Amino acid sequence: MTISTQSVDKIFQILRPAGFYQISRVAFVLGSLGQIAAVVLIFVIIGHVPDFQCSPLHEPLSKYGLPRAEENGTGYEITYGKCDISVLTNTTNTTSTSILSCKEGYSFDKNEGTTIISEWNLVCDQSGVGELGQTLVMAGQIVGATLFTSLADRYGRKPVFVSTHLLLFVMSVSLTFVPTFVVFAIMRFVIGALQQGMGLAMSIITLEIVPQQYRGIVGAIGQFAWTAFVVILAGIGYFMRNLSWRYIQLATALVSVHALASYWIIDESLRWLIANKRKDEALKVIQRVARINKVSQSDLADVTQLLSDDHEPTNRVSCNSRPQGLQPVNGVSPVPDSSEDTQDDTYTIETRLSDSVDKPTFIELIRHKLLLKHSLILWFTWCTNSLTYFGLYLTSASLTGNRHLNFFLNGLVELPGGFLYALLVNRIGRKRCSILFHAVTGVALILSVVLLEVAGDDVNTPLSILSTMLNYVGKLGIAASFALLFLYTPELYPTNLRNVGLGFCSAAARIGGMIAPYSNIFASYVLWGPGVVFGICCILVAFLTLLLPETNGKELPQTVEDYNDWVKQRPNASQAI
Repeated sequence: MTISTQSVDKIFQILRPAGFYQISRVAFVLGSLGQIAAVVLIFVIIGHVPDFQCSPLHEPLSKYGLPRAEENGTGYEITYGKCDISVLTNTTNTTSTSILSCKEGYSFDKNEGTTIISEWNLVCDQSGVGELGQTLVMAGQIVGATLFTSLADRYGRKPVFVSTHLLLFVMSVSLTFVPTFVVFAIMRFVIGALQQGMGLAMSIITLEIVPQQYRGIVGAIGQFAWTAFVVILAGIGYFMRNLSWRYIQLATALVSVHALASYWIIDESLRWLIANKRKDEALKVIQRVARINKVSQSDLADVTQLLSDDHEPTNRVSCNSRPQGLQPVNGVSPVPDSSEDTQDDTYTIETRLSDSVDKPTFIELIRHKLLLKHSLILWFTWCTNSLTYFGLYLTSASLTGNRHLNFFLNGLVELPGGFLYALLVNRIGRKRCSILFHAVTGVALILSVVLLEVAGDDVNTPLSILSTMLNYVGKLGIAASFALLFLYTPELYPTNLRNVGLGFCSAAARIGGMIAPYSNIFASYVLWGPGVVFGICCILVAFLTLLLPETNGKELPQTVEDYNDWVKQRPNASQAI
């Protein structure tokens, strides 16, 4: 029995696929989701705009260009606004109004603690500058996704995960002590790149450490872990609401203190070692797994025999390109799969490496009319999902009620969204699920802002409460649709363009994520604006999805030619993956 005919899944079966080794390593790696969640969502807390107004003038008004009070019986009535000061001048014969800028700076509500906005006075003419710190995180993620994915394929998953995890921990702690907003923004860009590198390496490690039948469970655990960390982040924001943002930043950074031990706990992916013919290192990993899982010597001998000198390993190791189950780890992009497949997949590491070497470029997507049409729809869909998902978090403070409670509920509502996704994705298919989730999101968000506009300023009316509930329904729908995209999108591309297609979809999502922070500014001018934009885009996606094919239960094409036949309902089984 040689490794060329024996899948790595079989090795894990012999080594006990759900032993203490797998459980402890998956738990350790998924513990990093706390830092990933903090990077992309902490701006909701530290970037909040507290109530403010111009600071009182403490110099005589003549210093500001106004006449002396004793001249001509002059009197003043001063009104302090948010961005200007209105001075009503009463003289013996006339009355005039002068508008002054906030000469003495701004006074912020101290009950809400210090945010980056209040510390660096990023309001009025500086409004929107603070959101740049969040936009640069998304820009950094594009760089990280491009750089670290290739490094993980070339040098291994462990060095990328360990190095990015450590650097992200160090940079997150260091962010606590930045002196200026410029330094803050630059560091957020670097943190975004590191976060994406760690997240992608993390998703690969969690999928490759267990055999096929357990990947769905790992994906589900990842989704629930993400939700748990979002809820924890909301709790940190609430209990530290009266403190400086620097303390909140430090508290969330310390969530990744276990990064200091990652080098000694995490092993290199066994699949990657075998695929790259690193036999000695693979044997060490196998022996460590066997020791921790208490595998018998006879079973260990069966595994080590596969890597003996008499059976030279090849890089043709089945790795099941479509692992089962849930995939939605937000901010992370695990490898999706089809839950119908239970047999070993013929798509091997050798094939994947060959595809990565001879991988077609972006030109291939625009050369073929059908692929281009579907890609344009998917790019808009991913952009809309990212814009809506992160936009709802960032505008949660504008909902009626406590902003910390709204943030908490926005995270908690993702749990039923995940269950809904798992329940329907194989029963009604990917296409119908996408249409349903986006339609529900769009209608709910539009109705929410309509009711909010009708209710006015009274937050205790039934209409205001119903508006908030509909907003949460929209959040549930967009969370479920985002989870679905990680499965549906790769199934919509032929094998030789799947990585390219998914990569450009991810880039489109980052564009939406870069725009999302400014939805909060939009809401400050037009309260119902973001909800209408999110809702219309989601409804448009629902209609555009009608133009996409269904992939549920279908064999997937390998080439563009197969793809054209496949879309026309004439799949070539011999070419299917």
